[in-house]
Amino acid sequence: MSRSAPLGAPAEAQNVLAITPFRRLWVSLSLSSLGDWLSLLALVSLAVIFTSEGSALVQYLVVAAVLTIKLAPAVLLSPLAASVADRLDRRWTMVGGDVLRGLLYVSIPVMGLLVPGFALQWLLIAGLLAEIVALFWTPARDATIVGLVPKRMQGQADRLTLLATYGAAPVAALLFAALASIGNLLGALVPSMADPAADVALYLNAVTFFVAAIVVVRLPLPKHTVAKSSLSPNRDAVLMRALGAGRGAVGTGPLTRGVLIALAVTGAAGGLIIGAGRPHVENLGAGNAGFGVLVAALFLGLGLGLVAAPRVLKQFSRRRFLGLSVILAALSLFFAGAVTDMVLSAVLVFVMGLGAGLTWAIGTRLINVEVEEDRREAAFALLHATGRIALLTAAVLAPIIAGFAGDHEIPLGGPITYSLYGTGLVLMAGGLVALVLAIVAHRQANTEDPEAGPGLLPELFAALRGVDPRAEEAEESDVPGTFIVLEGGEGAGKSTQVRDLTVWLRDQGFEVLGTRQPGATKLGMRLRGILLDRENSHITDRAEVLLYAADKADHVEQEILPALRRGAVVISDRYVDSLLAYQGAGRDLAVTDVEEISDWATQGLVPDLTVLLDVRPEDGLARLGGPADRIESESTEFHERVRKGFRALAEAHPDRYLVLDANEPREKVAREIQRRVRPLLPDPVDAGSEAVTGMIPVIKPE
Repeated sequence: MSRSAPLGAPAEAQNVLAITPFRRLWVSLSLSSLGDWLSLLALVSLAVIFTSEGSALVQYLVVAAVLTIKLAPAVLLSPLAASVADRLDRRWTMVGGDVLRGLLYVSIPVMGLLVPGFALQWLLIAGLLAEIVALFWTPARDATIVGLVPKRMQGQADRLTLLATYGAAPVAALLFAALASIGNLLGALVPSMADPAADVALYLNAVTFFVAAIVVVRLPLPKHTVAKSSLSPNRDAVLMRALGAGRGAVGTGPLTRGVLIALAVTGAAGGLIIGAGRPHVENLGAGNAGFGVLVAALFLGLGLGLVAAPRVLKQFSRRRFLGLSVILAALSLFFAGAVTDMVLSAVLVFVMGLGAGLTWAIGTRLINVEVEEDRREAAFALLHATGRIALLTAAVLAPIIAGFAGDHEIPLGGPITYSLYGTGLVLMAGGLVALVLAIVAHRQANTEDPEAGPGLLPELFAALRGVDPRAEEAEESDVPGTFIVLEGGEGAGKSTQVRDLTVWLRDQGFEVLGTRQPGATKLGMRLRGILLDRENSHITDRAEVLLYAADKADHVEQEILPALRRGAVVISDRYVDSLLAYQGAGRDLAVTDVEEISDWATQGLVPDLTVLLDVRPEDGLARLGGPADRIESESTEFHERVRKGFRALAEAHPDRYLVLDANEPREKVAREIQRRVRPLLPDPVDAGSEAVTGMIPVIKPE
């Protein structure tokens, strides 16, 4: 099975959106999400406008109250609401929820016109009631998706749901900014209680909910029956429990701590922008339009980071990239608070969002590699819970701290002064704290990094040039041949695929050397006997590494390099990555130490392609015939660590790796390997012979 497509990939989206009921539901979800984001922007803006004549502290406290009622209920009350919602009809829970939220948001500007003195109080009450209604709507939505989409497409449906939820944010922000820019025209057309743009945004917000309700009414949903043994799936309902359960699932290793710190820091940075953004742009003289632009910049940067992460600095260590992404977000947050220009602030917030998006994409990929498959769901629940709680806490505290900090004019000499606003001070302080935590996250994540190059700056400069620093020495040797390696756990079928690929290439006219490690040389055969004999259980872990390294040194010098220098295709059953996975990850040795030894032993020779045949240990070991050798007889936990080590290496170097499911039919795996190998092949007929014959060699079809 090849690597999955990124979020929102066209082919992936087309598969699940071909299901008509889900496609209609997805449209409804997109409209509801658009309404949610519009309501957040409008309510925060109205809170600032309603308190504009009061003190800055009062204004900021009211903003904090609005953010609390918008964000806190989903964290604090979801478990109770989900248990009740599961006993309600899902269709009418969703329809009623959308209609009620639409009516509540319409009532805010209407109440402001009818009873101006009660406008602020009703804004808070209506906003809270709308969020409580959403608590019942969300689990009904999640359960409906499960009922409409086959199990094999649930992952695609979940990603599209997230895309609808968060992809609506920049659309809503830009729409709100556009409404604010034509506020005078709207004021002449629409009766307004305080601000025409915010009022119209709430009216549009209500329309999106009403249309979403109409879409759901027409959906062909199965009749809902309450199952006593399980409740409807709801991400928010397990948010608090995820902190405990997920921590046990992920573990407490340094990489895990680094990822959690990184995601918490970037989540809090986004919360600071949302919490302090509207008062801050008011200080900059930008108002509602500026707030919309700021939020749009944040989420556009976030989306770009999520999508672009696999393509940025592909040769750079993902662990190091995680730390640098958090540092980028922290520095951007600091300078966004320091500058007093709206345009520059928006650019810096965009960069901050970009850093946050890169951090989340890389962090989740690292956890996906490090955590076993059966614990991965709890691990991701922990990550999302950490990020959401950090965002909520920062968003609520930001305006409160800004209010107490106050605004200050700092003389810079003569008539020149620097305006240090309370909101800017919060962003700057948050950026400094985030920078410190980013360095901590970087150090934690890079403890025993199996993919790091020789040093941070040399590796970064090499990655900027698009070069793998560990491959540079091998590239300088300028060997004309092609080096292909097959890797994988026990019983993955490597030897079979080496034979099939060797036969296929020889049929095309290539000189091919099929080999294996250990055991391809006279010394290697003796070392293989020592290493795999179950009677030699006394071999220590470090001695084992050195014995395998000795085999590789002899093998590369005597077999592989001579064949490559004469232009042959070398296909090896195992190479350095097996040493890193088995002796590094499997034996719990420092992978960096093992890698340093193996690089010296192999003269820095890096394969052109590494094919990883991924197989679960229990499946692979079940295929083995005959008595198990010393490595095969290791515990299942050992082989699980080995598999995780292979996957980590593959994630670190996606351009050099082809990851395939070893449980697929042999012929299908062989075709996938051939398809990937074909572009790497040299011309099987030398230039002189081709000139004589006038023939152009053609690779035979599969």
